[in-house]
Amino acid sequence: DVVPQGGVGTGVIDLPSHLTLPPSTAQVLFTHRFTETVQDAGGYDLLGFDSAADVGIGLGYGLMRGLDVELYRTSFFKQVEGAVKWTVVRQSAGFPLGLGVRFGADYRGAHQVSDRWSGFAQLVVARRIVPRLDVFVIPMYASDTPTLRRAFNLAGAASFHLTRTLDLEGELIAANRDVTGARPAWSLALNKRLSGHAFLLYVGNSRATTADLLTGSDLPGGFKTKDVRLGFNIVRRFPE
Repeated sequence: DVVPQGGVGTGVIDLPSHLTLPPSTAQVLFTHRFTETVQDAGGYDLLGFDSAADVGIGLGYGLMRGLDVELYRTSFFKQVEGAVKWTVVRQSAGFPLGLGVRFGADYRGAHQVSDRWSGFAQLVVARRIVPRLDVFVIPMYASDTPTLRRAFNLAGAASFHLTRTLDLEGELIAANRDVTGARPAWSLALNKRLSGHAFLLYVGNSRATTADLLTGSDLPGGFKTKDVRLGFNIVRRFPE
């Protein structure tokens, strides 16, 4: 996310890209999602800035070219996610797509949760349409979500490179058809990249940031299509 290759980093907003951290490179990720919607907060609660927030912190490390590991913990559901990502192939003149595979496990540590573990897998298919636009199609699987077993879903993402260091990004995750009343999850963001840093301003309707909740569309408390929540991501990479 900080030192992208042609504008693409290791992730978009909450979804992964097909790329990994360079070898022997560490990355720290902070995520912040305000729990109150803009509509409910209004001006009195400053569009949600006065509300509580779901706070996450993650660590990543590049093991070798095309392979990294990640560990992430969020206060929402007291959840921990561990993952391995492998860049299978990068788009080139000889191959029109980039491919990546990300897999791992989630542990839900909140009280009164019976099924705490979930395994997951995400396949990332990437394509640079024009020099300033990258698109991603991401089929997802989770063995357990809050209400489902063996859940599948499909997500899409795009990153439009406005300038050399500023991206407009978007994600759309389909409403899981196995969940009654499920809604699609959408998000938009402006991502500013500096040397060794990135700061992303988030607008979206869902509080989910982990693979199982993104796949299931059934996170506790639910969300509506018209909900608007604010947040941000901060990334720091070592070395720069």
